[in-house]
Amino acid sequence: MPEDSIVAPDSLRKEFLEIVGKAYAHYGYPEYCGWIEGLLILEPKDWTQKDLSERLGELFSTSTSIPSVNRALKVLESYGVVEKEGSRKIGFTYRLRPSSNLILSMFQQLLTVNQDFIRKLQALEQKNQKKDSSLRNAITIESTMAKIWNQSMEQIIASLQHEMGD
Repeated sequence: MPEDSIVAPDSLRKEFLEIVGKAYAHYGYPEYCGWIEGLLILEPKDWTQKDLSERLGELFSTSTSIPSVNRALKVLESYGVVEKEGSRKIGFTYRLRPSSNLILSMFQQLLTVNQDFIRKLQALEQKNQKKDSSLRNAITIESTMAKIWNQSMEQIIASLQHEMGD
C-alpha cells in the first residue's frame, strides 16, 4: 500500500486540527474555524453542521456544539474559505472552496478594508479643501502608506494564487 494512502490515526488528525485551530486563534479567529478547515481538508466531502459537530466531537472526545460550528462556518463563508449549498427547507451542506485558504482570504480582506480606508481618507481630503494643512499632511501620509500596503497585498495575493494554481 503506498504511504500516502495510509490514513493517520485519529490522534494525529486531532493534532493536525489543533495546530490549524491554534493558527486561526493567533490570527484572531475562533479555533473552531481552523478545526473545520482542517477537517474539510482531511476528509473532503459535503458536510452538514450536525455532521461537522459530531466528527469534531469524535476527534476531540468532547461535545462540540452545533451553534459553535455554525458561527465558525459563517466566518469561513464570509472569507470565502467554505461554500454553502442547499436551503433551510432541505438543509445546508458545506465544503471547502477550491484553492482557498485562510491566509489568502485574510490578505484579500486586508486589501478590501484598506481600499475602504483610502476612499474615506480621500473623501475627507475633499471636505478639507486644503484649509487645514496639518490635516492635509496627515491624510497624505496615511494615504501613501495605505497605498504602499495595498501594492504589497496585491503582490502577495497574486503570488499565492499563482502558487495555488489559480
